[in-house]
Amino acid sequence: MTRYFSALVLALLAATAVVVPAQAHAELKSSTPAAGAALDAPPRHVELVFSETIGLPDGDAVTITGPDGAKVPVTQVHAVDKTITATIDASAAKAGAHTIAWAAKSDDGDTVSGTIAFTMTVAAQPSSSAAPPSSVTASATVSNAPPSTSTTAESGGVPIWVWLLVGLVGVVGVVLLVSRRKQ
Repeated sequence: MTRYFSALVLALLAATAVVVPAQAHAELKSSTPAAGAALDAPPRHVELVFSETIGLPDGDAVTITGPDGAKVPVTQVHAVDKTITATIDASAAKAGAHTIAWAAKSDDGDTVSGTIAFTMTVAAQPSSSAAPPSSVTASATVSNAPPSTSTTAESGGVPIWVWLLVGLVGVVGVVLLVSRRKQ
């Protein structure tokens, strides 16, 4: 009986020693504009900095909604290493509460998303040299082309269930081996 117990303990230790921790998703570390910021002028860019290398999702990466519910045009969205940047049409921004909805693809392939709220205390003044836009775009223009300075590798992690299955097979194998030798 002691042999069975010892073999089981050793098998469990061996199985859990090779189990890798689950990979976490990218987390938003900082943003410009910052969450809760009160701005005197409309921002010209959005910058989102993450905890790990990210990519652009299949859909919109950055959208901004103004106080009246209208979308503020966002263009030139790029993901490089741990940062997503986007250019904003500042002339379309209005005074009041704004919400940035963002999405990013983690290194493991899953998409993470969230929102950032900020307030603008002064409405944007349209420039006199530029004609006002004829319509407001409802979605961001997103470039899904990979940046030339970095390469995105597929996640090399093995799902935890595979390791648990290997451990279980190992435990069963050790128990069967020990019971067979006993006979």
